[in-house]
Amino acid sequence: MSYNVACHLGVFKIMRNYVVQYIIQMQIPSAIAKLTPQFKGNYVLLSTQKFSSHVVEKCLEFIVEARARIVQELLSVPQFERLLQDPYGNYVVQRALEFTKGSLHASLVEAVRAHKMLRTSPYCKRIFSKTQFKK
Repeated sequence: MSYNVACHLGVFKIMRNYVVQYIIQMQIPSAIAKLTPQFKGNYVLLSTQKFSSHVVEKCLEFIVEARARIVQELLSVPQFERLLQDPYGNYVVQRALEFTKGSLHASLVEAVRAHKMLRTSPYCKRIFSKTQFKK
């Protein structure tokens, strides 16, 4: 594959990502109903990729009915600390902390606190700087 073709494919993937984010932000029920089943079971993988992590963040922000499923998937990953230290996954965790409430939020806080030794890790500093982790 030539460099030029590879660049065009990369731009296509980036632009497609922005379209998906826009659809989620517009909260078009029929479109969201078609998109969310495709994400199910893939939120952890999507969270650790540069462009798709933004899609997961938009899902957490705008698709209220998907929040619990997304957070449960994030929490179910065997090595949650890798997600916390991931250059993109840590932003998804921050957004999950921002948009969750009640027992779901408490579960997420507990999972993060279990890895407090990562407090000085470059990608974890922002997570641990949140008020709920300053104890």
